Amino acid sequence: MHTSLWQIATAQFWTGAGALWIFSAAVSAMDAPGKGDSRFYGWLYRFTHLLAANLDRARRPFLTNGQTETTENKETD
Repeated sequence: MHTSLWQIATAQFWTGAGALWIFSAAVSAMDAPGKGDSRFYGWLYRFTHLLAANLDRARRPFLTNGQTETTENKETD
């Protein structure tokens, strides 16, 4: 059976999209690093969120209770 180039490209696209979706879901399921976690886990958390294009989670500093800092959590002067 002869497979066209278009069918191969379409199959590769959907395979890649599915793999990216699974990777993104796994990264999003990671717990935010807390105060007692190792530095490696903090680095791994930020690196995987950077790869998954969750830039907001990759750059944001973390509070001691594991919650991400938001504008509502910041003290106002």
